[in-house]
Amino acid sequence: MTDNTAAVVHKAALTVGFLAFAFAIVSAHTTPATGYELSIYRATPLRFWGGVGVGFLVAAVVLFGARSRRLVDGAALLAGGCLLAVVSIPLLRSYAFYGAGDAMTHLGWAREIQTGVIGPDAVLYPAIHLIAVELGALSGLDLTETLQFAPALLFPGVYLVSIPLCLEVLSGSRWAVPTGIAVAVLLLPINKVSVHILAHPSSQAILFTPFVLYLLFRYLGSPGRGFSATSATGAAFGLAALGMVFVHPQETMALVSVLVAVAGLQLVVRRYRPTAAIASHRPIGVHTVVVGTVLVAWLLRHERATSRFEGVVSSLVTSGATTGDGTAERGASLVALGGSVEELFLKLFAVTTIFCVLAGAVALYRVAGRPDPARPWRNAAVTYLSIGLLPPTGIFVVVFLAEQGDHYFRFQGFIMVIVTILGALGIVALLERMTVDDRRRAASTAGAVVLGVVVFAFVLAVALQLAAVHQSPYIYQANQQVTDADFDARAVAFEFHDGETVIAGIRSGQGRYIDAHFGRETAVWELSFPGYGDDDAGVTGETFNTNLTTRYESDRYLMVGDRHERQEVDLYDGFRFSQAGFDRLDTDPRVERVQDNGGIRLYRIEGTDEDA
Repeated sequence: MTDNTAAVVHKAALTVGFLAFAFAIVSAHTTPATGYELSIYRATPLRFWGGVGVGFLVAAVVLFGARSRRLVDGAALLAGGCLLAVVSIPLLRSYAFYGAGDAMTHLGWAREIQTGVIGPDAVLYPAIHLIAVELGALSGLDLTETLQFAPALLFPGVYLVSIPLCLEVLSGSRWAVPTGIAVAVLLLPINKVSVHILAHPSSQAILFTPFVLYLLFRYLGSPGRGFSATSATGAAFGLAALGMVFVHPQETMALVSVLVAVAGLQLVVRRYRPTAAIASHRPIGVHTVVVGTVLVAWLLRHERATSRFEGVVSSLVTSGATTGDGTAERGASLVALGGSVEELFLKLFAVTTIFCVLAGAVALYRVAGRPDPARPWRNAAVTYLSIGLLPPTGIFVVVFLAEQGDHYFRFQGFIMVIVTILGALGIVALLERMTVDDRRRAASTAGAVVLGVVVFAFVLAVALQLAAVHQSPYIYQANQQVTDADFDARAVAFEFHDGETVIAGIRSGQGRYIDAHFGRETAVWELSFPGYGDDDAGVTGETFNTNLTTRYESDRYLMVGDRHERQEVDLYDGFRFSQAGFDRLDTDPRVERVQDNGGIRLYRIEGTDEDA
């Protein structure tokens, strides 16, 4: 096939791909959610998945098969659009809100900033809240919608653009953009354990990290040897790094640890190997000190941050490593549901593991002293990234050993940003070796085989990764959708609440909804809402199934929705909360249904004091 013929074929393929993408968007948008959906994947029309699948396939073929930069850019746009379509399904299908946990508390903070109850500086990580408030002011949309834009579109979009830019700066290869966009759409940092595509500042900070790294690399390689904060790249890098403090300080701490490692490496190289390429790069010591100082100053203003740090230290000193019990319990639950830890690991981390091996191979190849003499900048970049991995990995180990829940997976997400770039550099090097004669590559049998293998690997990796980008029964988790019925039922219950009776819930109380409705700071410091922050406000499976009407001395309300019944009965097969327990709510004479809006039911449970 001649170059002209191939270009025509690729243009036609891109046309088909963009039409399929548009068809997918329309299909999703015209089938809005009408209630709670246990699986966002099954509830989204098959037409959407078909259109997105065609789009990804076409993008892969053109990305790695076309020689024209314009065609490659078009394929990159198509692949990025398809990813954002999958990520933003909750927006496309008009979810009232997405994120039934932490995101609800962030909604409460955003409401308080919007109404002036608190200032942005009262929140430890105010960036996404301010973005949502400003979008609401500009568009007139409610915060329940605008708070979904940053997690679903803005920060994934920044990540999608930044990874290819990093590769182009570091490698200078024609394979940088195709490889960069291919690995970016995998969203490897999103591990679904503690990094998510919903309003969760830690996750947004992780997706913002490649942009900061891109500016760092641009600054390191800019002309000149001395410090220059007034240059365009120096100022941009400094501002981006400072801005990350307000997206989330925890991930900024990991970033600062990387900067410290890079700055230390520069000092050592200048001292002992002054002729090495790294010795000629711009120093980042001043940037590191400034960002670190601002980070510490910001953290000291917030008791939440200092108490977290004290908790980590205290746990390590007094308790030691405490990582086994929770993992063992969750593993036992998985087995009871017909799954296994090994199966879940493969679903969540199969592609991640491959990239870790790739990144490790690239780093070891560099450490072994076999750099490519024709690419000194790439060699230096691999050294920077390899050394930069060490401090956040150390932080990961410390948090893993401390009793801090699954916070160590946040650092794993940050680490995967660097691993993604290192692994992608390895893929670029492999593609360069496999396509030595670039002018005859497209026409050769070997070139066609290479293209076929690359496209197949890309499509398979995308399918594996995007199958777990949203919580679903595939990974033994329920959809994080929040419905209009959820909000409406709480609004009525809170408005007419007697101020004394606890409103309980399945597994947990109404704390997140109280945060979202009244505002987090208002709920904590002013309301004294019965049951708020009380573990006893969450009904356990044992109580629900056997002694719901004899467990509590005083009356209490119980909020039950379609979400709970579908999650506990359909997804978990009654493992903790049985169908009989749900049926008993409407037959037990000591349980009275007082509210029902079609999606949420509120029951009043008679306490044992009534018998006295």
